[in-house]
Amino acid sequence: PDFPTAAFIYGRAGIREAYRTGRGILKLRARVAVEALTKGREALVVTEIPYQVNKSKLIEQIANLVKDRKVDGITDLR
Repeated sequence: PDFPTAAFIYGRAGIREAYRTGRGILKLRARVAVEALTKGREALVVTEIPYQVNKSKLIEQIANLVKDRKVDGITDLR
């Protein structure tokens, strides 16, 4: 498939089904880079998000996970 944005296709079953029948469900993942910061800290930088993923809603969902203490170690989110 040709998407206007880049991402990783996760799994093979959906791709096989799409080629076999012309229909299939593809699971896409974002591309993330790890950048070194000062004082031994690291930043996760999302460089590509899957097609039709709303960036502001994604940030809001991550913020909710941090607020609900389901994810820790995040000090800044933009």
